[in-house]
Amino acid sequence: MSPTPALRRTALGLAAAGAVLALTACGGSTAAPRAASSGPEIVTSTPAPVGDVEKITWAIPTEPASLDWIVNADNSTSMVTSNLCEGLFRMTPDMTLEPALAESVASPTPTTRVFTLRSDAVFHDGSPLTAEDVVFSLNRISDPDSGSFWTWPFDNVERIEATGPLEVTITFSTPDALFESFLASPVGVIERAATVEELGDAYGTPKGGVNCIGPFSLQQWDPGQSITLERDEDYYDERYRAKSETFEFQFVRDPSAIVNGLLAGSIDGTWDLAPSAVKRLSSSGVGTVFYGASRQGYNAIVMDPTGPLADRTVRQAVSRAIDREAIISSVVGGAADEQRAPAVPGTWGYEREQFQAAWDEIEVGRTDLAAAQELLDQTEAPNTPIVIASTTAEAQTPTIAAEIQSALQKIGLEAEIRNIPADQYYAVYTDPEARKGIDLYLTAWGTDFADPTQIYQYFTTGNIYNFSGYSDETYDGLVATAAATDDLPARAEAIIEAQRMIVEESLWIPIYAPYNTSFLNERITGSPTAYVQLLSPWAAQLGAAE
Repeated sequence: MSPTPALRRTALGLAAAGAVLALTACGGSTAAPRAASSGPEIVTSTPAPVGDVEKITWAIPTEPASLDWIVNADNSTSMVTSNLCEGLFRMTPDMTLEPALAESVASPTPTTRVFTLRSDAVFHDGSPLTAEDVVFSLNRISDPDSGSFWTWPFDNVERIEATGPLEVTITFSTPDALFESFLASPVGVIERAATVEELGDAYGTPKGGVNCIGPFSLQQWDPGQSITLERDEDYYDERYRAKSETFEFQFVRDPSAIVNGLLAGSIDGTWDLAPSAVKRLSSSGVGTVFYGASRQGYNAIVMDPTGPLADRTVRQAVSRAIDREAIISSVVGGAADEQRAPAVPGTWGYEREQFQAAWDEIEVGRTDLAAAQELLDQTEAPNTPIVIASTTAEAQTPTIAAEIQSALQKIGLEAEIRNIPADQYYAVYTDPEARKGIDLYLTAWGTDFADPTQIYQYFTTGNIYNFSGYSDETYDGLVATAAATDDLPARAEAIIEAQRMIVEESLWIPIYAPYNTSFLNERITGSPTAYVQLLSPWAAQLGAAE
């Protein structure tokens, strides 16, 4: 998991909890979701920089536990390593994927991928990239005995071989069209084998550091204070050449301290602004708040399939009763779109027209109190309270819980809010005992890449995040078909039908899709605005505004 101000539930955010997810293949560009006319304006990028700067200071809310890529499981760490340690693929500013250390990839058979590596890439110590380093890195992160949080993407992998000095061949037991998308995440990070072996337990620590390939190298790690990167002058890709000589990540846990630092100029920028911060910073005159597309959605997840929400019709009524517009206004200051299905528009990396047409037809995810009451009239209402879990670990959760409780009371359903201590709220992901007594669990969840397939895999039979135990052979077959095919229209068709089934079940009640927020002061510019900060060298793009 990734304990940021609003926890990002994705493969990246859930790896520490032992996630069993699948990532996604992308094709075509990913446009931003359509913003409401009264809401903030979504932009695709900040203005291009006019030159270099000597230093940029950036706030992140937590200190990385390690920079070792195989145990990377939180947002703050990924914001650092995405600029420090490159993978075989990377995410672009528009949330699509492109080759990075893998110059190209071929598929001579449905179960074979052949990667040709770049010949001009060197590690931070000047050593050239080799196929042996790639094989070592992939084997290390796929080895359960290594302590890796990322073994599950290799479920279909039979072997990884160096088949040339700059060529690596991966053989699969069954076609896996989604595997390449993993390679833009920590799964695809490549480290020099000799460095890991020489440093041993010190690898990834303040004492040992890392020796990756990326636009920045590690200059200094001051525990409890900051991590400073410096520009790697030998980095191979001129498009992502770092525009600042050094880039300092300060660890600032208190959101108010971040805002004060931004206002004072001691901090140049940050991601993931709290609504209260947006209000202060937007009118400060010292910089600009930017809104970008995201692949995240905020949901009320049904935890107990035998309790008061056992009846699908009741679940649908709950969905129709929730006032999404009121929640968006009060929780995120209008910086979100209403959500109608578990996978939000930001995940549509291909066949957008197909997905949009299906989205427009969804009724269960639209607020309509009269329709909610009509649904309840068709069935027997529950005679026990619906328990809504809440926590102060996420600032928005108590407000959302209260809004849902109010909505349910309006249609005659009894609801109570159970406040769970911050250190226990996330235990539901791994501990069935922690789920007991909870009917609705409030959380943000999204995809690592622009493909909704990842979200809908959570509802397949036996998936670790299939909390309600939903099981349907037809559904499982649709998702399996989508995950195995490179035919994007066919994948979209399968996932849209799977989405229809899940929306009708209302096991995840969608609430809103938040925008990605960031702040830059007046002296810097150039960063992307979309939710790419965990898988793209965004810091390298920041430079002088004038």
